[in-house]
Amino acid sequence: MMRSLKFLNQLALVALALCLSAGLGRAQDAYRGKFTLPFEAHWAGAVLPEGDYTISMPSTAAPYLLFVRGEGKSVIILANGASEKQLSDDSKLIVVNMAGTETIAGLEAGQIGLALDYSAPKSKKRPMAGSTDEAKPMTSQVIPVRGAYGAASGS
Repeated sequence: MMRSLKFLNQLALVALALCLSAGLGRAQDAYRGKFTLPFEAHWAGAVLPEGDYTISMPSTAAPYLLFVRGEGKSVIILANGASEKQLSDDSKLIVVNMAGTETIAGLEAGQIGLALDYSAPKSKKRPMAGSTDEAKPMTSQVIPVRGAYGAASGS
């Protein structure tokens, strides 16, 4: 029951974000950048093929919605959580390998002083009985976000 309520809440947030984004047109984003995926990657339920993408965040306040566009796809991704980080000119995506699947687990957006966390799908593989190797995520790559800019003050 709790899972379905959580899903419905997330669905309502996405619907609200779509409505708001349609009304805002080309309003100034609080954060924007570009990146290139050198491989297919999973990101909070979305599967993104390799290629060039743009990301934008309309607000630096919760809920942290990220709009990802490129390679014929447009998705809205909701962060699981966020923490403050020192302002910098450095932005990057953190990619982990989860049981052979490249998964984007975080976005460090230095220009707005936020580190955003994203859910990684649970592995469908079960560890063998007595195995100590439990498919722990390992950082496999850091992807720079180019041309990133943002306003540190919330919208």
